[in-house]
Amino acid sequence: MAERVTDASPTMSIVQPHHTHVWEALSPRAILSAIVLGCAICFANMYFGLQAGTVNAMPMQTALLAFAFFRSIQHRLSSPLSPEETTAVEMVAGAVGLAPFTAGYTGLIPALEFLTTPKENGPKRFSIPRLLVWSIAICCLGIVFAAPFRRLFILAERLRYPSATATGTLIGVLFGRGTIVARAELTDFQYPKAHGLEADASPESRPTALRKDVIRADSEILGDAGANMEPEAVGHAVKILLVSLGGSTTFSLVSYFMPILRNMPIFGSGVATQWLWAFDLSPAYFGYGFIIGPSVNLTTLLGAIIGWGILSPVAKKNGWAPGPVDNWDSGSRGWIVFVGMGLILGDSAIGLTWVICKPLASWIKRQLKAQRSHGLRDDRPSEQASLLDDRLGIHREGDTIDIAIDDDWPSNTLVTRHVVLYTSLIFLILYLVSFLAVFRNLVPPVASLVALLLIPLAGFISMRSLGETDNGAALAIGRVAQFIIGSFIPASNSNRIFANLLLSGVVEAGASQASQQMGGLKTAYMTKTPPRAIFFGQMIGSIFGTLIATLVYRIYTSAGKIPSTEFGIPDGRLWLVAARLVYQQGLPPQAFKFAIGAFAFGAALSILRILALKRWWKDFLPSGIAMAIGKPEHARSPLSADAD
Repeated sequence: MAERVTDASPTMSIVQPHHTHVWEALSPRAILSAIVLGCAICFANMYFGLQAGTVNAMPMQTALLAFAFFRSIQHRLSSPLSPEETTAVEMVAGAVGLAPFTAGYTGLIPALEFLTTPKENGPKRFSIPRLLVWSIAICCLGIVFAAPFRRLFILAERLRYPSATATGTLIGVLFGRGTIVARAELTDFQYPKAHGLEADASPESRPTALRKDVIRADSEILGDAGANMEPEAVGHAVKILLVSLGGSTTFSLVSYFMPILRNMPIFGSGVATQWLWAFDLSPAYFGYGFIIGPSVNLTTLLGAIIGWGILSPVAKKNGWAPGPVDNWDSGSRGWIVFVGMGLILGDSAIGLTWVICKPLASWIKRQLKAQRSHGLRDDRPSEQASLLDDRLGIHREGDTIDIAIDDDWPSNTLVTRHVVLYTSLIFLILYLVSFLAVFRNLVPPVASLVALLLIPLAGFISMRSLGETDNGAALAIGRVAQFIIGSFIPASNSNRIFANLLLSGVVEAGASQASQQMGGLKTAYMTKTPPRAIFFGQMIGSIFGTLIATLVYRIYTSAGKIPSTEFGIPDGRLWLVAARLVYQQGLPPQAFKFAIGAFAFGAALSILRILALKRWWKDFLPSGIAMAIGKPEHARSPLSADAD
């Protein structure tokens, strides 16, 4: 998007005479390259989802790969890749890549197909057409419910969305656009101390600081280092990727003939066989560890140590889990899953309550302050403004700054009321018809409507959580949804487990899609990509991703035995454990008591993390959810697991 800056003291205007059209960002080459990259992410997420319960959209990696590829063939292109196209690529690719998770193929679907018992009226095998109907019916619900909240979260509250902001910053650096990087700082109408402006600086001083920083962004923020990557640098980056890929492929081939590489008995073969204490040397786990960072890795490792080093022997010795350790039904491997579920629920209960109550408390505080000062300032966003009204200006007396960055998009580039209305009607009808036609014998109609009504609330919580903590809390939302929906499905219903998992999966998918949409809109805000391009881009990726994910899932489940040592379906186990806790059926001895204790411990950890938000030691506090990821899996697996 072209930009012209004029400075006429004391008033400054930043105007944009040219707007990128939706289909300039969602160009055929952007969509095609995004689908190719998304398919690779889809395969990886299916593998890690079935094996360790982890998925990752990899937005920064996708943006970097797209940039490197198009830069390497730039001499063959009629026009170079633009930042807007790069934003669209990472959005579409992420939607394709996350389809295994949002469609339930890494958790609830394999749980219903392989883990349910005859007492639970299972297992049931779903045909490919039935899986396609299911996945398409839920693939876009969260997207349409999230669109109206762009104005609230991106423009009014200006939540940071750390990963999305980092992706936008990366795109700005790759293209040498200082203004993109500068927009990462435009949060909550404040500028950080690094720019010489304290958080409580006077309102009159902020426009001046903002004006200077925007004008000097290209030269001051990026400087010479912010110039576009040279072809040599791109070639070097591609070489590193190819070498890494070759090394990982070589390891996979070698480990096929030498399985010990994936189960190294570093504590001795006897301990590895009896207690499953082993180490997996797979480069893929190291790669995941690089991506998610040390804090989550160490917390997950701590969970593995507590779960497998302490609780597993205790359960075995006391006869609570008398079977072989690796047995999910009678062994300690299945017993400690209930402890992990308690941690997740405790952490989630406090975390989600905080996400809901924090903005409410802030609103009450603003209202009380406004009453004392006889009214709100004129420059605050109107509380009565429509969520779909994207025209947000900042006006100050004496020294005015008009930023036509957010509010001057033409209607054909915004997600308007009509777009939301028409698309929501389409997907709502598709959802209702699909469930009535395909799952009418499994899912009660009333519970289906309850799940639908929970999606906007779940999406709202997930979007705010992602914006503030960089964690969309989809895992936590899914577990809480199981307890809510469980109250609408009587215990006398023979298909209660199936209905609980399917409908809770709808809510979890909607929450995940909503948070991904808002994260994409944050990156688009920085790169000045049309909001409608993000909206339709995620839809394209989600629809195509469901087709690919369905085929990939059936390939994985048909090629080998599931569950197995390699694919333990830990996320599916968590779904079943939560459903059994809802109805208090199928619980092993003492599991419920330990789950209650874990709930209290997880809640306490969550409270401590909230109290320590501004403390230097906050990163040293473990997360209950991350610890829980370390419990259900092998002691070898969670060293690099993703807690999101």
